[in-house]
Amino acid sequence: MFVPLDVLYNFLDQFINNDTLIYRFYPHGSKKLSDISMLRHYPRLQGWRSTLESIPMIMHDQEPLNFDLYDNIDTDEIRLLLKKTHPVFNNLEKYGLVDHIINMCSDKNLYATVYGGFLTNKWLLCHSEKNSKELVKYESLDAVGVYWWSHAMIARDWYRYACLDKRLDYSCQDFTKDFNVYNRAWQGTREYRLKFAEMVIQHNLLPCVSISMAEYDNGSCYQSHIFKNHKFVIDTDLSILKSNQNDSSASAMYCYEDYVQSAIDVVLETLFDDTRLHLTEKILRPIACGKPFILVSTPGSLAYLRDYGFKTFGEYIDESYDNISDPLDRLKSIVSLMENISNASKRQKIDLYRQLHLIAEQNKKWFWSDEFAQKIIEEFQENYQKSHARCKESQDGRKWLDYKRELSMLSHDYRKDFTRNNEIRSRQDMVKLLIDLKQRRTT
Repeated sequence: MFVPLDVLYNFLDQFINNDTLIYRFYPHGSKKLSDISMLRHYPRLQGWRSTLESIPMIMHDQEPLNFDLYDNIDTDEIRLLLKKTHPVFNNLEKYGLVDHIINMCSDKNLYATVYGGFLTNKWLLCHSEKNSKELVKYESLDAVGVYWWSHAMIARDWYRYACLDKRLDYSCQDFTKDFNVYNRAWQGTREYRLKFAEMVIQHNLLPCVSISMAEYDNGSCYQSHIFKNHKFVIDTDLSILKSNQNDSSASAMYCYEDYVQSAIDVVLETLFDDTRLHLTEKILRPIACGKPFILVSTPGSLAYLRDYGFKTFGEYIDESYDNISDPLDRLKSIVSLMENISNASKRQKIDLYRQLHLIAEQNKKWFWSDEFAQKIIEEFQENYQKSHARCKESQDGRKWLDYKRELSMLSHDYRKDFTRNNEIRSRQDMVKLLIDLKQRRTT
């Protein structure tokens, strides 16, 4: 994305404790381990002691967690990480220690990218998903999750003009399409979108749906896609759909023409064939623009929205699809709902759309309210403080002593330089530091 997310992370920095260091992917949108770096140089880092006491927090709050993606870290990538994030290892090549350190980092997944946090046995992982099996995997590596709905704050930035845009004034008699669908990427967790597109065609919904699709995603053609879920395999030619040539930055914008021409936004979220709750800016775009929606996402996603104070449309349309666990059955239920709406008379549609837009207008006002923004900020603060406390409880220095034990296996010259540079002469110094930390916690 082209939006400078560092602005968001610097904003959050004011709510975190002095011992926490923020790491994020830069450039934004990257998924490479070698692109994880500290947000900035923190003045709070004053010498070896503050580095030891620091708690790293990796910001993985944009995309769904993907433990397996970093399960086997490439040797060359670790080498780059060491040069970027481990400033005390400038002489690794000189002492021939690179391979040894790479072996130490190879099974640490995301945690291999950070430096510091030697006194605590745990580290912080900021994420944006609930009911997450992926988070459980990270917890096995001593991560402590910090959940917050980051996309809510991002969407308030990306769609900020929607609250002032007078063009977003809807006449329920002028809609030329019943549904608007954004359907671009279809690889990975989005492969269900191919099945959805096929079902739209098979149910003869094209005349009432504004929809397009990219034939190629990341250089691969949909016709050669290997499905992870065989329930989504298609046998329909999707080339009859209008070609979608947008790039990933399109989700950071809204198109008022699409919304004044279509009655209901059918939102295809990032996760669908999953048990996690992970809603992004995709659902917040119609909310920010005052549009009713049908949410194509994981089970319980409508309830997730209601937990944040938004209203959904179950009084007027069948939202039972939100409770269906089987992904194909959930898709069928959604398409059946679309079919029922499209088959209604013109008079019935106008009455329905008026009721839905009244609810959508309430959602829009709540989304742009200071109260909603404060709710999201307080969510981060509360979850961060709870997780930070868990990290502090694990602060016994075991990791540092284990690391020192590793150093004892290395060359004499390197040990001598390391201890001199870090002003640590013996195990007794470490014990004194731990005693001092314990005393400070009890006073």
